[in-house]
Amino acid sequence: MMGLERDGIHDKINRYLGIHVEAEPLETAMLVHAGERTFTYYQNRHAFLREWERHLPERAGAIRAFFEEVWAFASILRRHMTTFPVLPPGNLLEAAAVLRGAGLKSPLLLPHLTSTLEKLLKKHHLQHESRFTEFLDGVLLDSMQTRYKDCSMLLACTALDIYHRGIWYVKGGLYRLIEEMTIRFQEDGGTLKKPRKITRLEPVPDGGWEAVDHRGNVYEAEQVVVNMPIKNVYDLLPAEMQPAAAARWKKEIDPERQWGAGVLYAAFKDIVPDHEPLFQQFLIDPEAPPVEDNHFFVSLSARGDTLRAPEGYRTMTVSTHIHIQRWNESQEAYDSRMAALRKNVTNRLNERWPGFIDAVEKLEQGGPRAWERFTQRASGGVGGFPQTPDQALWNAASHRTPFPDLYIAGDNVFPGAGSIAAASSGVHAARTITGRRIL
Repeated sequence: MMGLERDGIHDKINRYLGIHVEAEPLETAMLVHAGERTFTYYQNRHAFLREWERHLPERAGAIRAFFEEVWAFASILRRHMTTFPVLPPGNLLEAAAVLRGAGLKSPLLLPHLTSTLEKLLKKHHLQHESRFTEFLDGVLLDSMQTRYKDCSMLLACTALDIYHRGIWYVKGGLYRLIEEMTIRFQEDGGTLKKPRKITRLEPVPDGGWEAVDHRGNVYEAEQVVVNMPIKNVYDLLPAEMQPAAAARWKKEIDPERQWGAGVLYAAFKDIVPDHEPLFQQFLIDPEAPPVEDNHFFVSLSARGDTLRAPEGYRTMTVSTHIHIQRWNESQEAYDSRMAALRKNVTNRLNERWPGFIDAVEKLEQGGPRAWERFTQRASGGVGGFPQTPDQALWNAASHRTPFPDLYIAGDNVFPGAGSIAAASSGVHAARTITGRRIL
């Protein structure tokens, strides 16, 4: 997890709320496997650049110059990020947040607002260095939901900088942070109802909204914040309000503009070698597209983390990007794709950790239909929209809806995907509702 370093986004929010999670900093962000090659993604910048000197010594100077420029842009952006700006600002409070993050170097960002990272690679003559671009595509697909040729340059710079700010292992998993937030929510007088599924939102004539759940219960509120994809919000609205929503959200109400995810969850006897990094990325065939069973991300529980597995066992999450439309087939075709993904992924992991398949005690799998069923996300789309120039920064969807007192938080609105961005959108909604700076 990122953002827990001092004055990182999660750190600032956690301190504001007075909550704490037990987290350990990691020296290795992840291992990146591409074919037969393995690259160690170090948190330390000098060690990271030395790794490139080892892998591509003839291009080490260009790679160093590239990352120094990337990190310089990211440093300017970080000043803005930590003030929780909204783009474009919708009132004086939001304009003030943008200005608080401004510095003498901020104008250097302006020429690149609509650029992609490809511009920077071409500047350093690295666009044809396949081993380097494979690495960038893997990192950016994970964080920005798109590859370097299409990724917003400024957001790509942030993604390529953030691991070096600090990466953390949260004991027990990220749910511990969510649990601490719900405890604080209830301590502050909030009421948590679960499981409840909201099926309809209705504006109240005198102001505010009614939310109706699947049991017919009605909840009234002066303001409503929906932490769901925009398509879900659209579907909750009365039919007479949907044309205005569609006019605002022309692109965003198409759930297939997002990726789907194929996931595996495993519990297994601990056969992982000592000192194996907890986060790993696998690209099986570097010549093939980095999707489905050819490219996947692995997250391991730490040895001894008994909040996630009994002593002597580990848990593992595997996630891969899949094209939703390719999985909108018959149940037989869907099951066949899922079985192939499961087989190919577990076989590759068995190569990395001999004996893995026999060590597995429990293995669950899921695709877009599982995501739609259990998380209610329309069509099973996950991760937010690809952070391309036409969907990022000034062109991202706002936390404001076309309707008074109805707001959206989460990965579908500015600033985008990932826990840091989603948490920031919650701050934006809270500021708009309260009219206070908050953070």
